[in-house]
Amino acid sequence: MKRNILTLTSTALLALGLVFVGCRRQDAPPSSAPKATIAILNLQKHPILDAVEAGAKEALAREGYPENAEGIRYLIRTAAGDKQQIPALAAELNAQHPDVVIAISTPIAQAVVKNYRGKIVFGALTDPVSAGVISGDRNRNPNVTGTTDAVPYDAQLQLIRQISPRAKRLGILFNPGEASSQYAVPRIKAAAPGLGFEIVEGAVNSTQEVYPVALGLASRVDALLISTDNTVAAGIAGAVKVGIERKLPVFACDSGSVEHGAIGAISPGYFAIGIDTGKLAARMLKGESGLAVVNPKAGDVYLNRRAATDMGAEIPKDVEARAAKIYDEIR
Repeated sequence: MKRNILTLTSTALLALGLVFVGCRRQDAPPSSAPKATIAILNLQKHPILDAVEAGAKEALAREGYPENAEGIRYLIRTAAGDKQQIPALAAELNAQHPDVVIAISTPIAQAVVKNYRGKIVFGALTDPVSAGVISGDRNRNPNVTGTTDAVPYDAQLQLIRQISPRAKRLGILFNPGEASSQYAVPRIKAAAPGLGFEIVEGAVNSTQEVYPVALGLASRVDALLISTDNTVAAGIAGAVKVGIERKLPVFACDSGSVEHGAIGAISPGYFAIGIDTGKLAARMLKGESGLAVVNPKAGDVYLNRRAATDMGAEIPKDVEARAAKIYDEIR
């Protein structure tokens, strides 16, 4: 009898154990494979590029792809300003098979388009056609789209004229190897005579060259203009230092450089450009293709009062009244 009880008890326990095992298997968490893998590749830490990245992530979060959410995987990389690293970073992302790649800046977009065959959204390119990122005809790759940041350069020169009415010779700092400057500089030179400026070029090949080249121009020009390229924008501190030391007004073509010490710029809002970039990426993640490139709305006026004071310039009140943002310190 005892043996029968023991046998019955063992059988019952075994059956109960199988029930629990079965429950554990049924309640096991689903596969951890992400529902969407989003790669963001940026050239370097810089105010305008960081704003594009932040805007893109904000827009993606609004569209149901927030960072750190279950099933959403972000791969975020930066080349730290070293263009030699870009091909390796692009190849690394390619091996991860992301569902979409957000490529911020022209050098990054050029490398990604060359190395990746999936969905690509570029962010804040001045001229994606001339850079070879997209073609200008109807046969362009339907899996590549993005946002641009070009604004009318005659408006930028008009702003300089209003703040520095006596300036005649305008020095322009640019990297001749960057596609954005190859687009911007000829247009600035074409617009200059109509506003009474003679352009004096100051070519730089690295961020470290910004200060000495600006210093070399200081005795030859009445004001300096920072072109729309990443090399010079990253070295804005060198140009600002020269401007303060020599009481030489320094202007820029982007809002981030104004925050860091240029007197003024006509610039699109780069966070807003990032929002548009993220919206395009979300649409691609949801299956759309062949999306049109988004161009910025007319640029806004950005000013830095502290920079103007330190460089011996005065911003007219009517110019201040038009400003979207006025900074009172140099970051």
